[in-house]
Amino acid sequence: MRLNFQFFIAVSLLFSLNIHAQKVKPRLKDLPLENMEAFNQPASNWQITGDVQGSFSDTSLNTAKGTGILYNAYSRAIQFKPGHQLFTKMEHGDIILEFDFMIPKGSNSGIYLQSRYEVQINDSWGVKLPKHGDLGGIYERWKDGKGYEGKAPLKNAAFAPGLWQHMEISFQAPRFDAAGNKSQSAKFIYVKVNGITMHENIIVGGPTRAAAFDDEKPYGPLMIQGDHGPIAIRNFKYAPQDELKVAAKDITYKYFEKTAKSPEEAAVTKPTSQGKVSAIDARLAPARDLYFIQFEGKLNIPVKDQYTFSMHFSGDGSLEIDGKTVIEKGWTHMGGFPIDGSTALEAGDHTFKLWVNKDINWSRSGLSLYIEKPNSRAVALHAPASMPERAPEPLIAVKAQGNAEIIRSFMNHQGKKLTHVVSVGDPAQVHYAYDLMQGALLQVWRGDFLNATDMWHERGEPQTATALGAPVLLAGNAPVYDKTLKKDSVTDYQYKGYTLNASGQPTFSYQYKNLKITDMPAPAEQGRGLKRTLAISGEGREKVMFRIAQGKSITPVGDGLYNIGNGSYFVQISQGLFPRIETYLDQQVLLLPGNESIQYSIIW
Repeated sequence: MRLNFQFFIAVSLLFSLNIHAQKVKPRLKDLPLENMEAFNQPASNWQITGDVQGSFSDTSLNTAKGTGILYNAYSRAIQFKPGHQLFTKMEHGDIILEFDFMIPKGSNSGIYLQSRYEVQINDSWGVKLPKHGDLGGIYERWKDGKGYEGKAPLKNAAFAPGLWQHMEISFQAPRFDAAGNKSQSAKFIYVKVNGITMHENIIVGGPTRAAAFDDEKPYGPLMIQGDHGPIAIRNFKYAPQDELKVAAKDITYKYFEKTAKSPEEAAVTKPTSQGKVSAIDARLAPARDLYFIQFEGKLNIPVKDQYTFSMHFSGDGSLEIDGKTVIEKGWTHMGGFPIDGSTALEAGDHTFKLWVNKDINWSRSGLSLYIEKPNSRAVALHAPASMPERAPEPLIAVKAQGNAEIIRSFMNHQGKKLTHVVSVGDPAQVHYAYDLMQGALLQVWRGDFLNATDMWHERGEPQTATALGAPVLLAGNAPVYDKTLKKDSVTDYQYKGYTLNASGQPTFSYQYKNLKITDMPAPAEQGRGLKRTLAISGEGREKVMFRIAQGKSITPVGDGLYNIGNGSYFVQISQGLFPRIETYLDQQVLLLPGNESIQYSIIW
């Protein structure tokens, strides 16, 4: 590992103690795409298809018959003309939605929440400084011929045209009082593109440009823009978000200035103080440490469902509902994670009992209790001041400036924690992670380089690094292909170190049986991919095959370009090389003979 790396520490608000992370995944519904029945009077440019494909240079997409994909067969004849937007029959208020989308080169579309507030979908591949009109941007509002209030995405997470991308949106509808006057503007809780957060808690004062309606309402249909360019959409899922109204009442507390491992042990002596209170509040314990406090009361549950509770405190603690333990006795602290548990509850009143035993003087006092259910946001059952303010956790980010940066770490890849990983960052903003044990590319990404927080903050116990850009996951196996193996690891592939060129880019060396192999990944021209050069020397090299790519599907697109994993990424083979495709372990592999130097590019 080179030690002359540069890094900066940024402030992250995501882990502040008074911000609750959702514990329950929403119950997502599928928007059916077997036909157009989910949409209101769709124009003829919208159709259902079974497959779409295209290269990164195509300005249109090729389709195949079938179902499961919504496709806008856009043409210049309908550009900017009314009547070609698509509206769902479903109307929504607060909602979470996610979907995959594909657009060709130069295309432009957008999804309008309640047909009024647009999140932009655009071919922003390679854009250095994205604006509100780029992918993931919240489009501007419009008045008197001028735009205002547009919000650019925090990063450019766009993949190449012709690849499937993913968008997630959490939206809060505007609120209105009893007289119908707007009391609270619409808000995007978050917008994510390809797993990267574009926005958080962005308030939208009114409908954005080209909205279907100028007014604002509690409910409205989704609208997909159809008069700007082709777009394909699949795996469209949504979850309406209910406003959970849970009331805690008839609350009493008992406070003991001593430690105890259970309410029974604490009750051996009289409480230091006790009484009725309006809310669960850690401030009822005046001591900083060595105390036991418990609360009892009732919860009014609005509807029958599965409910999840989470608690945060310092020391030991537990929660019971109707005499049943929901959160097992557990230990945590103000710098750690909350503990949680779930139970099914009927509508109506339920008794609760919780207690905390604070016996660690190095952590601050505090107590929170949250409740949530699928398709609702979490509700705090404690007083706001019951949880202390604290400085946010840092983000320790490694930059790639000047020369390439090489960082050794652990890294999670496809459910496994790999221990011999290097992440290589380049000033061209094209980066990759590499498994030294297998000579394997694990993932590639663009933009910011590496999040090293879990390696270097405090104890750095996970010792894992993660990409700061939108990663494209690769198969992560050795380039040497041996189809007789029953697993992807190649035990005879022995790492022999690496050398650096003048720019700091590494060339990795391996020995495979009696052969020597070198492997140099580096940014491709214009930063639009990663170029990999593999070379093999020694007697018998003509018998070795190199694995260029592996995925569920590999489809030739033309001129040496291959679509990997049904639109996950492209591989561009150098001219004069003629690969073959085989089936291996229920997947397909793209192979080239090892008797020559091989050069190819991964494009995403």
